[in-house]
Amino acid sequence: MGKLKKTFDICFEADDLIGGGLYSEQIVKSLSRSILEPIAAVNPEAIVLCRLKDIEETNSLIKRLEYSTNIFLKEFSDFDFSRFDVDETGFIVINAQRYNCAFLFKEIEKDKYKIYLKLNSKLVFDVYEIIKSMFSLNLDEKFYKFKPERRENAILNKTIDNFIKHYEETILENEYNTQIQQNYKSVNVANTTFRNEIYQNVKQIAHEIKNQLSILDIYTRIFEKKTNDSETVEPIKKSIALIKNQIEQFKNIDVINLQERDVKKILQEAIKNYANLLKEKNNKLILIDEMAGFETNTFLDEEKFSIVVNNIIKNANDSTSNDEIIIKILKADDKVKIQFINHGEMIETKNQSKIFETGYTTKTDGWGIGLAVCKKFIGSQFGTLELIKSDKEETIFQITLKLANTK
Repeated sequence: MGKLKKTFDICFEADDLIGGGLYSEQIVKSLSRSILEPIAAVNPEAIVLCRLKDIEETNSLIKRLEYSTNIFLKEFSDFDFSRFDVDETGFIVINAQRYNCAFLFKEIEKDKYKIYLKLNSKLVFDVYEIIKSMFSLNLDEKFYKFKPERRENAILNKTIDNFIKHYEETILENEYNTQIQQNYKSVNVANTTFRNEIYQNVKQIAHEIKNQLSILDIYTRIFEKKTNDSETVEPIKKSIALIKNQIEQFKNIDVINLQERDVKKILQEAIKNYANLLKEKNNKLILIDEMAGFETNTFLDEEKFSIVVNNIIKNANDSTSNDEIIIKILKADDKVKIQFINHGEMIETKNQSKIFETGYTTKTDGWGIGLAVCKKFIGSQFGTLELIKSDKEETIFQITLKLANTK
């Protein structure tokens, strides 16, 4: 029986083996059905030998062949291969007038098959001889009834080869697209769950933070009373008030309070509050006003807008040192554009499209809610927040808002 195994290996290792690679189970099923359908439809005088274990797609065709009046069908699905030194190779071998076929398929890896396919070829008879020897049966009278003299149909087999390759690529592409869609749905579900968990955590933590802020606020007032140093204490008091407002915003994240406000004044206040903090990394905030002579009033929620500005400034400060962090105010038709520019560490190209996604963060101690929430806040104020560029020279974030004095 070892010789038979070697003979099968010769088939599967032939130079003209279809594709020369491994194909999916779907290819095997599709080819099996395509090979059997013409015989089942036409019902010619023919002999069909097959072993199609676990291929349900062909069950109805096999039943039709069994009841065909002109077709002799011999199945080997239940044959015990364990006593042979051969792999459990599946096959379809057909011979009829003007049509013969040998199709062998063997699983090499899980759901990955080598296939051997010959149509209208003398090699079909070689495959029959192997099967004949393996199963100790003689169907020569039926099988060799049609043995037309014809050359190897290389063009036909090459055409089939190309078709299979193209079909396999299409299947793999469809499977990939399906998987992407499934992953996308899973990620959406995961993100929704993750986002809900974050907001629940924020609400729980907010209460504890507010308690600590109240204590800090008391001691700040005590310090101010004892030292009479209002210049030092005032920024601390403003920071405490801002943090309290931010906590309330997270607890009421979908509430928006639009009022006409001067963007320039809000930015100037932010620069004043962050001045001392930035000194720790030797950074400096600079405001460049290119709207001198123009009103800079917009309709916005001042608290939410301040949260966004503070977040962007903090991120810029974290990414650079010994730098000038520039806030530039620009006029663009009926809109005001506010650019935040730093010259520090760039955002990697592969991450630039992800930075506004909920749950995404590159920080080991981050929750990934910063820029996602910022984008939502600005969007709720009928504006946009976007990353204009980030390379080795500079990183630019831009907020665009509609001016209040335009229609």
